[in-house]
Amino acid sequence: MKLCSLRADGRPHRTWTNVEATDEPWSFYIPAGSPVVEADGRVWSSPYPVVAHFFAGCFYQVFRLLKASGEEYYCNVITPPVWDASHTAVVFHDLDLDVYVAPDGVRVLDEEEFAAQQANYPAEWVTEARRAAAELVRMANAGEGVFSKAAARRWRAWVEARPS
Repeated sequence: MKLCSLRADGRPHRTWTNVEATDEPWSFYIPAGSPVVEADGRVWSSPYPVVAHFFAGCFYQVFRLLKASGEEYYCNVITPPVWDASHTAVVFHDLDLDVYVAPDGVRVLDEEEFAAQQANYPAEWVTEARRAAAELVRMANAGEGVFSKAAARRWRAWVEARPS
């Protein structure tokens, strides 16, 4: 299956092409080295496994970066995810605003890009994007939900138990 990120106008932005379902709805496994295709055709991959967490009805998504040195999180502010008609891809619009969670702190990224693009978004998307970024920062700082130590242990154990 795939994860398909679109721009506000529906143009392709980025596609994760080697994605697997997990035992939790809206959470997906991306093996290390899986190709990610940019809209311009460039291809890249992460040297570590990633678990992508989506939340039905929410304006954010969290990539759990399972690095050997520990976990970090790259969070995208997005429109709520939907399945495509064939149920083989999760599709969402990237709203440019991101949150990065690392051992040394939580940072909101791409605020300038969001400010430059927000005129292209419906007013609801702008309001919800700001709310989503604030909620991600709050949860990350509090170690709640997807950012909890229990969730980190659960997903690392799940990945390590996978057959190679």
